[in-house]
Amino acid sequence: MRIAIDIQTTAGQKTGFGFYVENLVSNLKKYDPKNEYILLKPKDIADLSTPRRFVWDQFQMPRLAKKAKVDLLHQPCFSTPVFYSGKKVVTCHDLIAVFFPRNLPLASRLFFSKWMPYSYRKADMIIADSVNTKKDLMGILKIPEDKIEVVYLAVSEKFHPNHEKKDIEKALRRYKITQPYLLHVGTLEPRKNLEFLVKVFSKVVSSNPNFHLVITGKKGWYYKGLFNLVQKLNLDQKVIFTGYVQDEDLPYLYAGASVFVFPSLYEGFGLPPLEAMACGCPVVSSDTSSMPEVIGEGGILLPLNDASLWIKAIGEILSKENIASFYRQKGLQQARKFSWQKTALKTISIYEKIYQGAK
Repeated sequence: MRIAIDIQTTAGQKTGFGFYVENLVSNLKKYDPKNEYILLKPKDIADLSTPRRFVWDQFQMPRLAKKAKVDLLHQPCFSTPVFYSGKKVVTCHDLIAVFFPRNLPLASRLFFSKWMPYSYRKADMIIADSVNTKKDLMGILKIPEDKIEVVYLAVSEKFHPNHEKKDIEKALRRYKITQPYLLHVGTLEPRKNLEFLVKVFSKVVSSNPNFHLVITGKKGWYYKGLFNLVQKLNLDQKVIFTGYVQDEDLPYLYAGASVFVFPSLYEGFGLPPLEAMACGCPVVSSDTSSMPEVIGEGGILLPLNDASLWIKAIGEILSKENIASFYRQKGLQQARKFSWQKTALKTISIYEKIYQGAK
């Protein structure tokens, strides 16, 4: 079987989408030598604007797949090519744009909240990152249950708890990070709920004055309010914005952190908490959407309507080594439940199912 996969998201500054595609492709090739994988990407463009994304998804990418005479096309991140007549699988990571359309610029809002959901109905099979995303697809978009398969993500082998101290310190110097610190990883956008996190940190740091809050990730949209809040609370010297962190440095930032904090409003899967747990960093996260599936008993799950619970939980991890050690170990145990081998093998079985059905 000849299988085409869109790998555009692996170029430029990778986010969760890019890491998913990169790891998926490498493990598909590793565990599936009998099938041939054709990797599709634009020639000269790394990060696509929304209009270019539409053109790539709907016209350029399927044209390349047709030219390559593939048996199946997998769109692992964005919209299903609705005009492509061959067999097609799409991965739906979340319905963020459906739930939070106002958080997006107009062009992105139309593409992600209207066109993408419409395009999912044209796929032969939808891969969902989590049971929560599957439920959203069924409940919000009315997609039939038998058209959706849940395939969990995982983290790469570079996320582990055994990093050398000198390597951690070298990475921290590169981003001008001073220990001890709390860490958040993710694009700066309203859904990540970072203003809530900064307010919580303002209380935590009053009892733990040596700590910093490190917020990593590229600028998304509507982030100026976050910067203004940091200034308003006089936390300029305590909150560190690193910008985008290179792939090879990210594990060291997790390993050097005292606690990973993740108050997201909604996640289709949520790779950063899993990466943190795999590196032995205690996790405090919101209990929304897919977070209970990913974190399980490996971290502390809290509601977002009571900041005092967050202040207390973070404070206990910072001040009580036995609690920090407990969640380091529980997190490592939870992270081991996810592997790219499992992800790849289940994805291959879906390809085979669709291909056999086409005969």
